[in-house]
Amino acid sequence: MKMKKVLAVVMAFCMVAGAVSFGAPVIAQSITAEAANASCCSMNYNTGVLTLSGEVDASAVKAYANNKNVKSVVAEEETVFPENCSKLFYNFKYCTYMDLSKADTSKVTNMSYMFSSCNALKTLNISGFKTSKVTDMSHMFYWCNKLTTLDLSGFDTSNVTDMSYMFNWCIDLTTLDLSRFNTSNVTDMSYMFYWCNNLPTLDLSRFDTSKVTDMSGMFGGCYSLATLNTRVLNTSKVTNMSSMFYSCAGLTTIDLSRFNTSNVTDMSGMFNICSGLTTIDLSRFNTSNVTDMSAMFGSCSGLSTIDLSVLNTSKVTNMANMFSGCSGLTELDLSGFDTSNVTNMSSMFNGCSGLTELDLSGFDTSNVINMSSMFSYCTGFTSLDLSGFDANSVTDMKYMFSGCSNLTSLDLSGFDTGNVTNMWSMFGYCTSLSKLDVSSFDTSNVTEMTYMFTGCNKLTELDLSNFDTSNVWQMSNMFSGCSGLTSLDVSSFDTKKGYNMSNMFKNCSSLTSLDVSGFDVSEASFMDGMFEGCSGLTELDISGFKTNNVTNTYNMFAGCSGLRSLDLSGFNTSKNLTMYNMFTGCSSLMSLDLSNFDTTKITDMKEVFKGCTDLTTLDISNFDTSKVTNMSAMFGDCNNLKTIKIGENFKNIKEAAKLPNGEGWVNENAPSTIISGSDEFAVIENSGNNTFKRFTPVEEYVPTYPRNIKVEYSKKYHQVRFTWDKVEGADRYGIAVYLAGKWRVQAQNITGTVYTSPKNLTPGKTYKVAIAARVNGRWDTTNAIRHSGTVTIR
Repeated sequence: MKMKKVLAVVMAFCMVAGAVSFGAPVIAQSITAEAANASCCSMNYNTGVLTLSGEVDASAVKAYANNKNVKSVVAEEETVFPENCSKLFYNFKYCTYMDLSKADTSKVTNMSYMFSSCNALKTLNISGFKTSKVTDMSHMFYWCNKLTTLDLSGFDTSNVTDMSYMFNWCIDLTTLDLSRFNTSNVTDMSYMFYWCNNLPTLDLSRFDTSKVTDMSGMFGGCYSLATLNTRVLNTSKVTNMSSMFYSCAGLTTIDLSRFNTSNVTDMSGMFNICSGLTTIDLSRFNTSNVTDMSAMFGSCSGLSTIDLSVLNTSKVTNMANMFSGCSGLTELDLSGFDTSNVTNMSSMFNGCSGLTELDLSGFDTSNVINMSSMFSYCTGFTSLDLSGFDANSVTDMKYMFSGCSNLTSLDLSGFDTGNVTNMWSMFGYCTSLSKLDVSSFDTSNVTEMTYMFTGCNKLTELDLSNFDTSNVWQMSNMFSGCSGLTSLDVSSFDTKKGYNMSNMFKNCSSLTSLDVSGFDVSEASFMDGMFEGCSGLTELDISGFKTNNVTNTYNMFAGCSGLRSLDLSGFNTSKNLTMYNMFTGCSSLMSLDLSNFDTTKITDMKEVFKGCTDLTTLDISNFDTSKVTNMSAMFGDCNNLKTIKIGENFKNIKEAAKLPNGEGWVNENAPSTIISGSDEFAVIENSGNNTFKRFTPVEEYVPTYPRNIKVEYSKKYHQVRFTWDKVEGADRYGIAVYLAGKWRVQAQNITGTVYTSPKNLTPGKTYKVAIAARVNGRWDTTNAIRHSGTVTIR
């Protein structure tokens, strides 16, 4: 009824002509304020204050969630909160101040998520809260990441059963006084203080945890804690301790002497990233019921030894990441481990770089399914004997030995890999392995071989004759960086499902031959970098490649400096999207016929032919460059290129393409007209189908043989004298006479242009004489003989 009266007054004002225009905003605010005052909430948009009064309707308060206008919330005297306050102020993420000290909370039973996600809240006054009936405080202050202090001294928590996530992610809290907390009925403390990473101390001396069953993540992320009194914790009923001390990197010791772990089933991540720990005493641990120990000691990089002799692992199924990142460990005795039920050992010893040896002869791996990254980056190992491993159930071996850079011996002779589907980077960067026997591997179910041997630069040979690749679709980088391989037989590879072959043989620089002629690449989409850096190859037969589905060929032959020829006549590039740097550095190629290439979808032709220094002819007559936006250095350093064929869809070659100009380029239809400008790099405008050639200027012919030869005869002395014009550049002349079917040199050190024969030659005898000149160290005998003459002695 009151609302109707307000609207009536407003309508009356609106009917008054001309005099109220300046008062319109005030009227609008009055409507809003009166409407809000009709309930428990009053919002003042000028001050940003939401005022609560009377019996609070939870739905009315929640309507202001995520409202940018609400900067403060204040509860007046006699404000009464409802029984269920769950999520009452949830997501008031623009509110910085709340004073609820005058609110009556005596009937509230549920405060879960009450202030959750109040991300901007810096001040919260709840000093007057009566919480004696509250049973659920889970997530109460979750993600109040701007709160620095919190006064809970008046809290009565005697009936609370759930405190999980209560202060989770209160990352700016620097003090927290819980000395008045009664936790005798609490059963769940999971993630209670998780990521309170600025708390330097935490007093739990009054905590009664006798009923708590879940302590998972309880102190996780509290890396500013330097000490923590855990002796007060009663853990007799706890079943879950996963991530309990996760990332408590500031703790140097954790007293576990009073821990009762007889009911615990989950210890995963319990001490994960407790990098400050130098010792850990597990002597009182009872792990007979534990099934999950994954990441239990992960990244405890300060530990040099761990006594695990007391651990009962008979029920454990998950040991993934158990010691991952324990880089300080120098020894590890696992002789007492029962691994008969373990199914997951992925990353178990990943990054244990300080270990130099590891005896796993007692390991039962018959049920293990996942061994991915199990020993990755164990850089201290020089040898590893896994001949006794039962790998029959394993499906995942990706990264298993990746990064074991000092491993020189690896015995896998007992491995049954028949069920393995993933071998991604299995031996990646095992840079010290000079021998690797995988000849007995059953790879019939493997689909992933990406990076399998990448970086194994000490391997000189690899027997893959038994490899079944019929199901493999990922082969990218499979042998990349195997620079020591001198031979590699992949002729038996079945590649019909091969989808990704990018960088497959990249930087296999010692290979002198590679037979991929039988490769079925009909399903391949990626061939970028496939042969990049194979500088030892002089030939490569890929004439049978059907590339109908290939979308990427950039860098495909880059750095193949030894290749003399390349037949790409079978290539279908209609789906190709990238080809930049495709032939970069192919410095031995003399000609390249790409007349069948479809480049209609290509946008980038950067450096495609750069460094093809021996290339003399190039047929790119089918190239369509209409979508190309980058041709930078496309022909860079192609200094010997003499002929280019381009078609009607190749409109121009710009300076940025860096086509060496030399004396200029001409259209073969007009061989004397330079059309490429006079700068260092050619600029050519094209229309239609044309062949462009490097212009060779016609030089003035300079003869290299004597001309204007004259003969003088002497009857008195029966001799002859020859004179001739000087030959430009000649330093010597020679005389030869044709006798008995051969030219016989008479003199060859003549420095002038005159020669006189000996006296008393036989009168009437005719001689055939040739005079040659030596220019730039070469005798032009061909022209001398061609212009020879006869003389008859008088």
